[in-house]
Amino acid sequence: FKLNPDPGRQRVLWVGDLDAKQSNAFLDKCGVLQRGDPDLARLRDRLLGEVGANPLDLFDAATDAKTAAAEAVAAFSPLSDPTGAERVKAAKAAERGVFEQSIEKKQREARTAVNNLLTRSKKSKDDFRRLFRALLKNPAGVAQDEVDFDAIEASETFKPKFFRAITYNSEADVFQFYSKVHEHAARVWFENEAKASAKGAAGAAASD
Repeated sequence: FKLNPDPGRQRVLWVGDLDAKQSNAFLDKCGVLQRGDPDLARLRDRLLGEVGANPLDLFDAATDAKTAAAEAVAAFSPLSDPTGAERVKAAKAAERGVFEQSIEKKQREARTAVNNLLTRSKKSKDDFRRLFRALLKNPAGVAQDEVDFDAIEASETFKPKFFRAITYNSEADVFQFYSKVHEHAARVWFENEAKASAKGAAGAAASD
């Protein structure tokens, strides 16, 4: 079933990341990464600070974590763990493992996407560099007239979903990082480039 286009009655609904209050409330409701456990609390802060709070991603990770924790608990018999302490320990370890793997996967994909956009396309990599620098200064969004978006959207590296590190927010009419993890990856990319340039300059000066 598919609706025919009807601009007079239809509009695109933009679903962005949850804010800090919403994302914490969601994780609390799911019963994962509880603040009462220092290790899980630190992992929650890392997840929200470095990866972001995409609703679907949070839901999938929370669901997988709860499933893994339940399976870890089911592996114990009451006789082997009469106090339940080992079951709690195993459940937390399973939950932690799921979220750590999810964070690492998202970061790896984001690094690949950012690197490809900034290095692979000979024609548009300078446009992407200008866009990324502008977004790092203003993560809330960059208007279309501030960067040559026609060249960016025509780029072959922009089309594959795997390489998409930026997205267009139709509600705000701006381009933004696809998620917090892409913003973090871009920031690290430029920091590493600056360090490499400084190191190269120091080496050249030492050889003179």
